[in-house]
Amino acid sequence: MRSSVTVKLHIGDAIPRASEKSTGEILALWQQISRSFHQRPFTAPRDTNGKPGPYLLTLDASSLVKTLEAAKTRSKTFNAHRQAYVEDPSVKIEGELEVRVESEDHEPGELEAYHVASVFIQQLAIAANLIIPGSFHLLGTRFMGEGAHRYEAQAFDSVIFYGARKAVKSAEWPRLQPLPLETVWAWLDSCEVSHKSTAIKDINKVLFTLLKIAEQRHEYSARTVLMVVYQLELLLNCREPGPLKRSRNRTRLILGEIPEAADCFNELFEVRDSLFLASQPVHRPTLICHTTAREIQAQSGQHNRAVESGTAMVLALLQDLIEHNARNYHFIENFSYR
Repeated sequence: MRSSVTVKLHIGDAIPRASEKSTGEILALWQQISRSFHQRPFTAPRDTNGKPGPYLLTLDASSLVKTLEAAKTRSKTFNAHRQAYVEDPSVKIEGELEVRVESEDHEPGELEAYHVASVFIQQLAIAANLIIPGSFHLLGTRFMGEGAHRYEAQAFDSVIFYGARKAVKSAEWPRLQPLPLETVWAWLDSCEVSHKSTAIKDINKVLFTLLKIAEQRHEYSARTVLMVVYQLELLLNCREPGPLKRSRNRTRLILGEIPEAADCFNELFEVRDSLFLASQPVHRPTLICHTTAREIQAQSGQHNRAVESGTAMVLALLQDLIEHNARNYHFIENFSYR
């Protein structure tokens, strides 16, 4: 007999950063997401250390979609709506998600339901950012309902992925184009990204790190650079010391010639090296508000261009793998006699 538990998530800030064109694209993506997950097969562990099991998941994103639709109608762009909220706190930026977790052979326990729902939301965060970077924005989150006080909801910011989208537009490189939701979701399922809580496969290490980058708030420091470099080295299979030249050359092979405005390899690897030499400045955790973003990014030790351009490369490489239904790149080194 099929049994189910519904997990409800309140989102205090559900409006991603977006210009007029991106606002329409992100809204269309969320409208599609809202239609696409009804009793969808999903494999996830019952808890952090549990074995993966089969579930059927149904997502109700109607509240979130209504918030996004109202924001577009009222303010034309999500960026303008975010600014309107700063000036008038009655402007609505809240939304909700509901995830129904069903099992064929047992009634999901409370911890089990919250864990499976959280893994599903994480996979949704990965998918949405692979389709349209910066389209997934869940801040001020909390679970609702009986037992909800026992669990802390995760939050994901759109800021770094929005920066990556802007970097691509500015440099006109690399190519980032929305992929079909079903194609991306099927690829993630084939990678078994939801099956374990610890990533063993290289591709899942990259995808888990993508989630950690999504957790950053106005954070373009050496720590974020380290995560971006880690992803690039895994994707490009450059793990031995001094891989800068090889990483750049392999990126060219896949994504084409790198414009000077988008070539962030020197800064990325210099920051990585200086972090290990303990010469990087460290900032205290800062108060986050609408007026501090630019000031924070202007601080010494913030690496805006490197993080944004590096993240754009990571996303472009992942999109390329998805388009070719591949999990990794295999490079063959050649030589010749002269």
